[in-house]
Amino acid sequence: MKVLFFSSSSNFYEGKNISSRYLPFCSREIEKLKKNFPEIDIILAFSLPGMFFFDIKGSEIEKKADCAQYHVIPYDDEKEIAAFLFSLKPDFAFACSSYAPPFDWMGIKDALVAQYLEESGVPVICNPLNLAVDCFDKWRTHQLLEKGGFLCPKAVYVHHELYINAGNRREIKSNVYKKSVHAQIEDLHFPVVVKDTVGLSSYGMDVLENFSQIHDWLNSKKFTSDRVIEQYIEGCHFGTEIYGVPGNYKVRPPFIFSVNKYGITSPKQSIKAGPVQSSKYKIDRLNSLLLKLAEFIQLKGIAQVDLVFDGEKWFIIEINPRLSGMTSCYAAMENKTVPELILECAGDKFYNEKCCNEKCGKQYVLNIKFPLLPEEKLLEMEKLPFINRIYQIENFAAKQLREKGYCEVLVTGKSNSELKKNLLYLAENFKSEMEMCFFDKAMELLKKIEADDNEKSKNYGS
Repeated sequence: MKVLFFSSSSNFYEGKNISSRYLPFCSREIEKLKKNFPEIDIILAFSLPGMFFFDIKGSEIEKKADCAQYHVIPYDDEKEIAAFLFSLKPDFAFACSSYAPPFDWMGIKDALVAQYLEESGVPVICNPLNLAVDCFDKWRTHQLLEKGGFLCPKAVYVHHELYINAGNRREIKSNVYKKSVHAQIEDLHFPVVVKDTVGLSSYGMDVLENFSQIHDWLNSKKFTSDRVIEQYIEGCHFGTEIYGVPGNYKVRPPFIFSVNKYGITSPKQSIKAGPVQSSKYKIDRLNSLLLKLAEFIQLKGIAQVDLVFDGEKWFIIEINPRLSGMTSCYAAMENKTVPELILECAGDKFYNEKCCNEKCGKQYVLNIKFPLLPEEKLLEMEKLPFINRIYQIENFAAKQLREKGYCEVLVTGKSNSELKKNLLYLAENFKSEMEMCFFDKAMELLKKIEADDNEKSKNYGS
């Protein structure tokens, strides 16, 4: 059977300005996939950079697995992309949507491609178009969650054009829309989070403490487009992923996230650790909640979900129906590859017990950030037996430090205590490379997981 993995992109890819590096190479994951699933012929067709699948150097594919066909999608129009993919004669296809600034809308483009591909008779695992659009717009996501009866932060939508310009028209005496927004904001509990309705990676997000700060913010140069103002939920921040199709979903256990000084997660700076399994977090209730969510939104593929647990209840903050950094974490946790997790979305059609890796057991995983590392340090780190994956991205054209790039490292351990031991080894042997603020955050999360697990064991014993 010919199985196609694909993803399109709406962005220009400037290979001369961007360097992305996976260690081990993505081609090794494809070779492992073929070894575990010898009955499938693998076709890879992606717009550059082909995140999670292509090993890129400049604008060329640097490494290829001999067991797979590699194709760079040469078109931007969705119908032309679908026709190109159809010409590869796949029997089954998986959309592997990823992300890139400035807009988190790659899933929308892939959903359009998938519709045309399915019209040609190719079965496709891809999240539906309406879901991709609803999750792209944060206000629409909020409305979707409320409609489904899911807990989410109370929020106010602010239409930029109406708020700024409606009162500037000659015949209008006062801006009623602006007054209505103020009235709604005054009903919120503070602090609040101000976020772009269509942003990515927490850029432009602000935490404000009172109405006066919000009023000043809405009258500042920061307010340049529509915004969502939502109540800040006090509690622990988590992320998880859901896999599957209607009637057949699987929820992965949550990972706990670090937060910045404002109390929010920033994907390029946050630390992730897990799995979190303590009964204090009511994991069974979370699983039921996420299964209900998956059925409600008619998920068809993978979705990453951001959550906050306030001590009693789970709040859904955001849904990202695409691959994410969490996908690599779960692959490491289960000793699988990212392509294997994607195949799992189709249920028994491809996936069965032979590749469940249960004999290997589950691993604890820490996702920690490093500054950009030189080649020799990347290779040195990769050789360590507890390093599952390294991903480094560098933007040569960036002017701001936070835009120049980072190195993401997945550290594993058979237990949480072993994970701490491995982190300490990294801190000792990569002293000049590790930033202590990231080390301190990572140790804080691991100690919290350990304390929660000990509390769970104590309660079980009693």
